[in-house]
Amino acid sequence: MKFLDPQKEPNKWLQATLLDLLEQDTEESKANLIEGIMTVIPLLDPGMIDHAFAPWIEPYRELLKEAENNQSNAVR
Repeated sequence: MKFLDPQKEPNKWLQATLLDLLEQDTEESKANLIEGIMTVIPLLDPGMIDHAFAPWIEPYRELLKEAENNQSNAVR
């Protein structure tokens, strides 16, 4: 088993830790994973999110447009 030093490789350590929590699949690990996500996400630059998650964002925006159109048609 390889151990990562969080001082030398904080990104790799956090990635490995969060993935381990996901793989544990317990109530405690899920709670810790949620806490980790809620801690890290506010620190990210919005432009970085746009760039890194563009493949997720565009389909989501299309779904939003579709939902808005369906809602507008239902009101008429």
